[in-house]
Amino acid sequence: MPTTAITDAEKKQFLSEVKFLRAVAYSDLIELWGPVILVTEEDVAKADNAAYLSKPAPAPIAKIDSLLISDLENSANVLPLNYVNSPFYNSNDVGRATKGSALTLLAKLYLREKNWQKVVDVTKQVMDLNVYSLYSSYAGLFLESNKWCQENIFSVLSDENVNGTELLNHFGPQNHPTLTDRWDYYAVPWDFYHTYSDQDDRKKMFFTYFKGSDGLIYMEAPSPGAVAPPGYSYMPDVATRKYADSTRQNDTYYDGHSVDILRYADVLLSRAEALNEITPVSPEAITLINEVKGRSHAPLLVGSNFNQSTLRDAILQERGWELYYEGKRRADLIRMDKYDVIENAHLVRIGLPASIVMPKNKYFPYPQNQVNINPNLDNSGR
Repeated sequence: MPTTAITDAEKKQFLSEVKFLRAVAYSDLIELWGPVILVTEEDVAKADNAAYLSKPAPAPIAKIDSLLISDLENSANVLPLNYVNSPFYNSNDVGRATKGSALTLLAKLYLREKNWQKVVDVTKQVMDLNVYSLYSSYAGLFLESNKWCQENIFSVLSDENVNGTELLNHFGPQNHPTLTDRWDYYAVPWDFYHTYSDQDDRKKMFFTYFKGSDGLIYMEAPSPGAVAPPGYSYMPDVATRKYADSTRQNDTYYDGHSVDILRYADVLLSRAEALNEITPVSPEAITLINEVKGRSHAPLLVGSNFNQSTLRDAILQERGWELYYEGKRRADLIRMDKYDVIENAHLVRIGLPASIVMPKNKYFPYPQNQVNINPNLDNSGR
């Protein structure tokens, strides 16, 4: 049978996409477990049964980061801005790796390393592409019908009829009259909800009060430990509309929300953080934060009210308000040395012991089934 070889251009394109995806995976692995086993093309090329059974030790984070930086720099030099009129694909495949997504992930890697100047340099490259901007409204950004827009840099796309997710089921409030049969697995504490300004559109993104399908009024308790009177149910926390879209037309088990991995608001806030570390209370940092705030009509910052430390705290708070339930919070708290402080305060508020100790809890223990296979995954110091 005849064989068809791919061209050099196709090979460069496909390898660049794969390297980006490898960088996404290893970035997540490092954030969760720190040093992990590194497998490269060279390892696979020389692999035999003995190599697979060799039980390698985890690679140092610096070694993995060096590979990821190389991967992302190479990918950014090859990948296109988008796939309109692509020579490789038949349609504008939004959701594929692009130059912008490679650069954004590279900036995020430098942010984790606290390499502030590199964050500033690379975020400028992203901004100078002139293909991204904030979507007009925070609520509209997360509508199921808005699968892709100018704020998306890299997102997981889905179609409810083909490869839908269960986001709505997990985030939708129980006993809601419109979003029926939802599980309310993920909600935010009321104290987080109350940190928003009343003017902030993001504060409207929660199911704070509704008459349920069971006839009860669902609301916040007027005081801690209060018992709901007949006809009421006090919610211990509050479900978000971020992924529970009550405007959707089909009330099916699966939904078609996009899951944002990288979006432009994060680029702006990451750059603001780096600028503040280089030049305390940088005017550009204030402008970037206010750009994100302004989209949601939140009260704007005034630079003269801050020093470097208090602006750092304001950036952490803004990232919480903007990026909650996007998988960023734990890494943000650890990077800003606030993980134990904020998590322990929350645990105490809900009646649990303050159990977070740093640096012990910086990383999760390796899964025990993996430790059983490879004892070099040592949990003794975790």
